[in-house]
Amino acid sequence: MANSKYIKGIISDYCVLDTETTGLSAYYDEVIEIGILRVRNDEVVDRYSQLIKPENRIDEFISELTGITNEMVEGMPSILDVKDKVLSFIGDDILIGHNTSYDIRFLSEGFGEQLSNYYMDTLIFSRKLFPELSHHRLSDMASFFNLPQNEHRSLSDCVTTKELYDAIKMTMKEKNLEIKDLWVKKPRKYSNGIHIRDIVPNNVAINENSMFYGKQVVFTGALEKMLRKDAMQIVVNLGGQLSGNVTKKTNYLILGDNSYNAILKEEKSSKHRRAEKLKLEGQDIEIIDEKTFYDILKSEFDDSSKVR
Repeated sequence: MANSKYIKGIISDYCVLDTETTGLSAYYDEVIEIGILRVRNDEVVDRYSQLIKPENRIDEFISELTGITNEMVEGMPSILDVKDKVLSFIGDDILIGHNTSYDIRFLSEGFGEQLSNYYMDTLIFSRKLFPELSHHRLSDMASFFNLPQNEHRSLSDCVTTKELYDAIKMTMKEKNLEIKDLWVKKPRKYSNGIHIRDIVPNNVAINENSMFYGKQVVFTGALEKMLRKDAMQIVVNLGGQLSGNVTKKTNYLILGDNSYNAILKEEKSSKHRRAEKLKLEGQDIEIIDEKTFYDILKSEFDDSSKVR
């Protein structure tokens, strides 16, 4: 379920949303914690925090990453048990998060219905406002602005995200920048010859707004809906850099659905295990499944964004 209600703007009333999950696939993984802040006139007026018991056991890697164990979620409500309370809390507020579409996708899948809220994303704001930074994770931006942080717990991440949005608005004000100044279309010709085997860009211009732009991407496993070469071509056309191996420079490991299904049987490829090890060491790397990859591609070509 993909939400196309992405907008960008400067607002004072909204809800900050963050989830902790058992993985990055809303189709295979589950929510294990939800955190929400209600903000009015730039001040936090209410909070919601809840651990969620998943249907499947939490993987050791996820427990090490988030600090949430199977023992902690024992006796906690299911995702459907909290559905009404969460929907009532957020109402029709605009949702703000760091990579917000990720959290919305998980809640939509868990609730069995698409969230109808418009949303904004501090990750995209950070990339637009500070293109000179090589990484824009929440922890990176918190360090950049000297914000307090306790990454990978929902409510604390909400607090950091809210303070990051405040810092972004203040920076824009100090630099006399408006939304239109950040979202300037600047396609440029691709000229650095990045390729893997015979895959090179076949389009005239590269979209610098793409989340794959300038990022190193590794594929593993057979894709079900398209040839891997075709998927690689799309990534290269979006400005991504392909590699055959997972290294410290890798930003995304994309797993074919067959590979992700193997994970459910506690079978992980060497590339997958390498990526998990690097993430625990603090590297900027994400592991995504094939369906989520298609959701991302859809959002890349979605022209429904609006400014408020």
